Amino acid sequence: MKLLFENWRKYLNESKLRVFDFDDTLAKTDAKVVATTPDGETFYMNPAEFSQHKKDDRNQYDFSEFDEVINPREIHQITNILRNAVSAPGQREIIILSARNPIAQEAVEEWLDSIGIDSSKINFVGLADPLPAAKANWIENRIIDGATNILFFDDSDTNVAAVKELKEKYKE
Repeated sequence: MKLLFENWRKYLNESKLRVFDFDDTLAKTDAKVVATTPDGETFYMNPAEFSQHKKDDRNQYDFSEFDEVINPREIHQITNILRNAVSAPGQREIIILSARNPIAQEAVEEWLDSIGIDSSKINFVGLADPLPAAKANWIENRIIDGATNILFFDDSDTNVAAVKELKEKYKE
């Protein structure tokens, strides 16, 4: 009987956190990273290409197109999961955790509302940092603050791997 009460207490104290990436997870957009090499050559990368790109500190990178949501196309499989999370009974925190700058929040929220997802029930966190460690560090801080039931949706294998390491670090 004691075990039953302990399990029930854990359920009552559970803190549900649902985390969604934006680019190439919830939506495909036409925003590009503009990179300029030291010799002046400019090239453009979409989010998937940039995630595979080995960043060169000699290059200049311009992410300003990501301040807007350019020609968004919904990725229904994941937006349907987001819709279910938003409308599900019970308490949960829903986050869009993006490498985009915080200035993109309004554009992302407008797009969510335009496809029938209530953005008022979702918090946008713009990290302004494309490195996988940025997302992992943000989620780790949430674990430290008490999040116990976390679902993470991201198209980037490196982001998923960085967050998955936390599962090992914070085993129950």
